Amino acid sequence: MDLIRQIQGISYSLVYGFVFTFVYSLINRLFYKYHQCIIRLFLQIIIGVIFGYIYYLGLLKINNGVIRIYFFVSMLIGYILYLNYYNYYMFILIELIVKMIKYILRPIIFLFRKVNGIIKRVKKVMRWPKEKFSKQSKDSCT
Repeated sequence: MDLIRQIQGISYSLVYGFVFTFVYSLINRLFYKYHQCIIRLFLQIIIGVIFGYIYYLGLLKINNGVIRIYFFVSMLIGYILYLNYYNYYMFILIELIVKMIKYILRPIIFLFRKVNGIIKRVKKVMRWPKEKFSKQSKDSCT
């Protein structure tokens, strides 16, 4: 492997580590309410697999998919750079993105809450005659 491909692979790994950490923190911020939920765990596994595949495809395009140890070190350096120097500034950007997503999804969430309220109200109304019917059947049996 020539020097140009090695430099491209190292810089790709560095940028990839930075971007992966940013996207991962964005997704964790979006789903912070679901702390110990299977949905969040499942989503993290899927995202890890997708990002691993994207990393391999990038290296496949750069140097025919050859993975070296210094690529992983470069990715780790990108991760550390993001966490130590850019995390605070990107947190502001992440909060803006989350506010935009919540603003866009506000009508859909409102609709789901209304439908959920209607369903709960129907269940409450249907439960009352059921209890009344069961009391009548017990009285008629005795």
